[in-house]
Amino acid sequence: MRRTAIQIVFMTLTTFALLACSSGAAGGGAVGSASQVVQDYLQARVQSDLDKMISLSCSDWEAQARVEATSFKSMKASLDGVACQVSGTSGPYTLVSCKGKIVTSYNGESRDWSLSQHPFRVVQDHGEWLMCGYGQ
Repeated sequence: MRRTAIQIVFMTLTTFALLACSSGAAGGGAVGSASQVVQDYLQARVQSDLDKMISLSCSDWEAQARVEATSFKSMKASLDGVACQVSGTSGPYTLVSCKGKIVTSYNGESRDWSLSQHPFRVVQDHGEWLMCGYGQ
């Protein structure tokens, strides 16, 4: 009987530990990083995944995320050589600069969209990093 009680306690503690780890990783919040949320946002953008883009956006950016979700919808889009890193701050925002490009193809014509032209602004809201626009 004592052995069974110990096994139940051990399994319960293990379950709580696993849930804590998985919820932090899946939330894309502070457990991740500012640069990772930008890369996730860009990946959602090339996939035209509106729900994912909105979940990664601050409330002030949601309307623009809707616009951006449709911008590549009719094109075949992909990321090429994307790497992002925190490059500074601007007021309440953390700035994330990226290298690489978005490559689109439409009617046999290919176009590259450089990601290094401007930094991305992200904020932390309730422990989660959120895309919140473009910096200067």
